[in-house]
Amino acid sequence: MAPAAGAESSQGVSFCAVYFTDRQLKLLAFLHARIEADGKAPTLKEIGEHFGFSRVTALQHLRALEKKGTVRRVKHQWRSIELDWKPAPEKRDVKLPITGRLLSGGRLDYGQRGTDFDPSDLIPTERHGHVVRVVGDQLAADGFHDGALLVIEPRSTPRVGELVLAALQDGRAVIRRWEAGAIEGALVPVTGAVAPDRSDRIPARRARILGVVKAQVVRYGSG
Repeated sequence: MAPAAGAESSQGVSFCAVYFTDRQLKLLAFLHARIEADGKAPTLKEIGEHFGFSRVTALQHLRALEKKGTVRRVKHQWRSIELDWKPAPEKRDVKLPITGRLLSGGRLDYGQRGTDFDPSDLIPTERHGHVVRVVGDQLAADGFHDGALLVIEPRSTPRVGELVLAALQDGRAVIRRWEAGAIEGALVPVTGAVAPDRSDRIPARRARILGVVKAQVVRYGSG
């Protein structure tokens, strides 16, 4: 799913995101490939034949993409589909060697381990991930400091224990840990520790999950 960020509101941080289903991403990829290869857009019939649905269904999918701002059409004009969308870039082959371990007590176990760290693994490009920058120290207690970059996978169904970016009913955006429940899930503090009165446990019905926090990138120094 692919997102687009919004702006800050007077009530707090608002986050307006546009997400795509897997079917929509496949349709966008098909349209892009056909326009690149043929120099023109496919017809509704050709779209339907490729995906195995009717022209009416193809038109419904295109209208949904129009509302999300990625497709433009001229009504009643042949092959008039235009795209404002590009496929996610392929992962770059940039790897760094893992050369040691910093152990408790300050002991450094240093030496080539024969394994590599691939930074691109942190970026869910196949799911059209995006980045949110932390501004200010309002999240410092949870370990997210001013200037940190949070890599977000736009997934609204988190797994137990995952950190999520969520929008609350009062307009605030928060980072919380997802907790399963017998009836419904809930958002709990990042540390997982809940107050005795459960006042800091936010039921899922009071929040909208904007995505899963996959990684935090912090840069030290100005170089």
